[in-house]
Amino acid sequence: MSVRSSILPVLATALGACVSYTEDPADPARAAAEVAARAGGRFDVDAALRQAFACNPELRVREAEARAAGAETTVPLTLSGEVRGRNDAVGLMVDPVALLGPPVGLGPRAAAFDSADARLVEAVAQLATDRWRTVAAVVECFAVDAALAGFEIPDLGLDASAFAAAGLASELARVDLEAAQARARSEAVELDRARRDNLAELRRLLGLDRVAELDLVPLDESWPIQPPGRPGALLDRPDLRLATARFEVADARFHEAVAAQYPSFEIGPNVSLRGDPLDAMATLRIPLFMDGPALGARARREAAREQLLGAFLDAQREATLADQRLDAAEAAAAATDAALRASVRALTAARIGLEVEPDAFEPFARAAQRVLADFAQHRRAAVERARAAVRRAQAWGWPAPPEIEASATRIAHRAGGRR
Repeated sequence: MSVRSSILPVLATALGACVSYTEDPADPARAAAEVAARAGGRFDVDAALRQAFACNPELRVREAEARAAGAETTVPLTLSGEVRGRNDAVGLMVDPVALLGPPVGLGPRAAAFDSADARLVEAVAQLATDRWRTVAAVVECFAVDAALAGFEIPDLGLDASAFAAAGLASELARVDLEAAQARARSEAVELDRARRDNLAELRRLLGLDRVAELDLVPLDESWPIQPPGRPGALLDRPDLRLATARFEVADARFHEAVAAQYPSFEIGPNVSLRGDPLDAMATLRIPLFMDGPALGARARREAAREQLLGAFLDAQREATLADQRLDAAEAAAAATDAALRASVRALTAARIGLEVEPDAFEPFARAAQRVLADFAQHRRAAVERARAAVRRAQAWGWPAPPEIEASATRIAHRAGGRR
């Protein structure tokens, strides 16, 4: 029996489980073509979220990382082989504790399984957290679009020069009205810019090209759903689950570093190629100076614990500030809305006065100045209220549908790691 014929079955078994390389080139031109091929159109919020889950680059990165973590739950099992040409013998050894693996829960390989499982949980939590944030960001874009859609520039269409030429307007009143008209044109540009900027952000979230058509179905008034704000609700926030998963990873790595400190051994048969009786052989491995990595891993676990504590304090602060911000935004929106309504009524009355009162031009010019100032303030307040409402809901854990985490888990397990 030759050495080659003895080794070939072992090599065939090992190579049969290998993954072959496949080419998948990428460059900016290919990326641009892929994005340009995606169709825009009319989206309600549900369709927009499906589009974001399918095409948002950050989410696709997290999905790939979750699949990678799922595949990496396969922990390698090393077989040590040797050929002794002088004795015409072949040896094949394995660590028996490593061979038992997770059922026994002993040794470095069992610790490696625990660490791989913890990294998988972390990857799933990261994907769920990013999806949670993306949902809120998409809904915020819809809310801002709805807020901006309700604005119409006040009509200041009046020929100030004609009134001045007829002796019905002073030079100062004429200048005031022309300034108000210029401001109205500026507000029209600003309103259009705000809507375009908002749609540009939404296109990024949906993974669409900058020129892709984007027509939004108005957001339902029930969105976002405001949680009641109970303190215990913060514990269910996906980012706190992510911080917890990161602590579990640090704990598993500490366990792995501790297990790596201890000696291990390998046993196996010694097969003679000359027909001698089967013999046994063993190898003892003694790691040295492994206390440093274990101490470092323990310190990193302590750091992860403090990061979890910090994440909870950040969540508390965010929820408190979001409550206050929404209260202030609603008060400002109500106040500026009332002021705008009043100034619009004053402008309407002043316009009627132009038809019956010879000295009504100056009050009309003042009313035009006031209505544009109130318009700008209310536009800003309405956008701030829309953003504050979504961010307050998110600060208290919305949206947190179970299917987000369930789908993240399914994605992670597609790769199918093996024990």
